[in-house]
Amino acid sequence: MDQTTSSYCPWCSTEIPAGSSACPKCGALVEGAKAVDLPGVTEVDPTVAAAPDPTIPSSLNPLDWLSAGKETTAEDAERQAAIDPPSEAVLLEMRKIELESQIANAGTDVLGPGDQTIEVGAPSEEALQAFEKGLLDPTGPAGEDMKTQAQPWEDPELEARLAEWQTQNPDK
Repeated sequence: MDQTTSSYCPWCSTEIPAGSSACPKCGALVEGAKAVDLPGVTEVDPTVAAAPDPTIPSSLNPLDWLSAGKETTAEDAERQAAIDPPSEAVLLEMRKIELESQIANAGTDVLGPGDQTIEVGAPSEEALQAFEKGLLDPTGPAGEDMKTQAQPWEDPELEARLAEWQTQNPDK
C-alpha cells in the first residue's frame, strides 16, 4: 500500500483511503481534518450565545443542583437548613456550654483521644466572669454545684512547688 494514497487508523488499524477525513470503521477523525469535512456534522457558530438551560443552576450549591428544574419542597428547605451555619442563638448556647464545662471539669482528669487522660487546668477568666454575672447555669450537667467549682481556683502542683521553694529560701 502506498503512503500517499492511504493511511491506517491509529485507533482500530483500518485502512483509511486518501482524502477521507474520518475512519470508515470507527469514525475517528484523521489527523489534520476539520469537523466540517465530516458528513452529518453541523458546525456551530461560536458567536451565537446558547439560551440558558433552566435545569442547570448557576450556583455551586449542591442543593441547587438537586432541585434544578423542579419546585422547592419542604424537604428541600429542611436539607438546606441542615447545612446552613448555626443561628446566633445556637452559637451563644454552644459558647455557654463550653464555659460551663470549663468550670465543671476544672482540676480533674478527663478522657482524651486514644484513652489518654488529660489533666484539665483552671477555668478561663471569661468562664468565671460569666458565672459571676449569672450567665451560666448554677448546676452542672451532672448536677454538681457550679458555685463551689467556680471559686478562685489554684493549681495544686504550683502550690506544692511554691511551698517547696519557700522552705528552701525562707528569706525571699
